[in-house]
Amino acid sequence: MRAVLITATDTGVGKTFVAYNLAYSLKEAGIKVGYLKPVETDVKDLPADGSLLISITEQDIKEAVPVVFSLPLSPYAGILEEGKDFSLEKLKHHFESMLKKYEFVIVEGAGGIAVPIKKDYDYARLSKDWGLPILIVARAGLGTINHTFLTYFYAKSMGLKLLGIVMNGFEGKDVSERTNARIVQELTGIKPLELPKIDGLLMPADSRRAIAKLIGF
Repeated sequence: MRAVLITATDTGVGKTFVAYNLAYSLKEAGIKVGYLKPVETDVKDLPADGSLLISITEQDIKEAVPVVFSLPLSPYAGILEEGKDFSLEKLKHHFESMLKKYEFVIVEGAGGIAVPIKKDYDYARLSKDWGLPILIVARAGLGTINHTFLTYFYAKSMGLKLLGIVMNGFEGKDVSERTNARIVQELTGIKPLELPKIDGLLMPADSRRAIAKLIGF
């Protein structure tokens, strides 16, 4: 598959940060990469996540983010609150058209893997329907063991292909950071990629390459 879904254990853990650095790394390697956030919420003017990524991929914003809601909610909650709907079938066709246009497509979810896109339809189901392997992004500090294991367990129960777990934001201030990655590995059988907290958006080249390696580049 020439695409990946970047999902997470929660909101605000670094999906867009990981997507940005993966896109940068692929473009650096000469790969024509596209970005798709099927639904972005909390959009007041331009989609913030989509605008950041198209600064690398040079796409039109409407291609990168086809559906937007103004409130900071899950996509399904956006439908309920704002009274507008969208077609899952059209979203899938949009994704399929991007696969023909780009060598690799980075798909970014909203919030965690179980966040509802529509009633009875979450990002795990989207991953299954679109045939997308997943990368799970998790935070480094306290609380991440439970969130990461539950996300992993749900993904496996849905039969999803898991390419890796990225634990983001290691600072060394939280004592749990010393053992979190080890325990997550013991629980899941997957050695997490540990990313340090950095100032700015672009992580060191070796970290960018390590993310790209998880998806086979």
